[in-house]
Amino acid sequence: MLKTIWKLIRTAVIVIGVLLTFFAVLEALRAYQTLHNFHPIAGYTFAAAVIGLLIWLVVYVWANMAVFPRALKPPKIDDVSTATDRQLKKYIQYLKRFLQRLISNPNLSDDDRSQITNALSQLESQFAFDRTETLNLITAIEENHIKPVLKTLDAAASKQVRDSMRDIMVGVTLSPYKSADLLIVLYRNLVMVVRIVRVYRVRPSVSEQLRIFSDIINVIATVNYINMGKNLIEGIASRVPGIGRFVDDIAQGIGAGFMTTITGHAAMDRCRSFRGWNEAEAKKHLLSHVGDFYNDVKDIFFKDVWAGVRGRAGAAATDATEKVADAIDETGSILDSFVKVPIKAASTASQAVYDISATSTKVVYKTGSKGISLIGDILKKPFGKEKD
Repeated sequence: MLKTIWKLIRTAVIVIGVLLTFFAVLEALRAYQTLHNFHPIAGYTFAAAVIGLLIWLVVYVWANMAVFPRALKPPKIDDVSTATDRQLKKYIQYLKRFLQRLISNPNLSDDDRSQITNALSQLESQFAFDRTETLNLITAIEENHIKPVLKTLDAAASKQVRDSMRDIMVGVTLSPYKSADLLIVLYRNLVMVVRIVRVYRVRPSVSEQLRIFSDIINVIATVNYINMGKNLIEGIASRVPGIGRFVDDIAQGIGAGFMTTITGHAAMDRCRSFRGWNEAEAKKHLLSHVGDFYNDVKDIFFKDVWAGVRGRAGAAATDATEKVADAIDETGSILDSFVKVPIKAASTASQAVYDISATSTKVVYKTGSKGISLIGDILKKPFGKEKD
């Protein structure tokens, strides 16, 4: 049932993405036509620049992915404590290879490398196999050496996510062109993924790379577009009537930033996967931190974006900071209701209606049947009523 629901959501969002891309392409074509009418060379130069940028982006992503080795595949062990002796021996070999890769990571300090070298020495010094000692050694290596080092890499990768989120929020909020918004989001998300790969120095398999990029679509489906733009736009417009013409820009910037931070953390989960990437665990971890991600978006918005909006709005936004913050807080407080899937997906698929606004992130998914929170479905706990 859940698999069918996800297929329906994925298909629906592909349609939404195509439509939104179509709007941006129309703007690009209009820009080309305007420049071509002014002078053919200007139009051709614009087209060549756009095509060249897309080609460069593809080559950049491919070239940076190719230089790193593929992620190691750990032995299939559900629980190390119940593994067979043969599985434990394979896992020890996996730990050695994993640690050897970490030593060459330039993002680690000398102290971190010293810890890794110490861990390798402990593994190499084990000659006779003793099950109890082996289990204790594995636990000590993971807890005292591997996890602290991974936290260091996580911090470096998280910085890349925050930097990308900030750039996208500033660009999308202050950009007057939809086609520019699309290029900003596409470029900065792909560069972010490449930089995350550089931090961990691990190249996911081709299928995993494709799934990383498809995560962007899934995030848009499950967190960003479903009702988010509607709640945020209506909340800000009702509280700050003086900046009505900037409400869509604010909603687009926050929506794009929210999408970017979740996409980045999903890519981090895939690249850092020490014991292999598990979809259910990754989804549970991701959705359990949605509120934290939204708070990051809010902090960056007021630190780096709001000043630019106030400058454009002039006196109208002088006393609007608290009102905008209240509207953003209200949107964040009902994140639980953003992610909904239809209970009767098969019978109500034909009733799906997508309200797509070409001037905002407002994309509302309606099913005609009672919705449940995907977060609640995964974590097995109820949430409050959805606000209208």
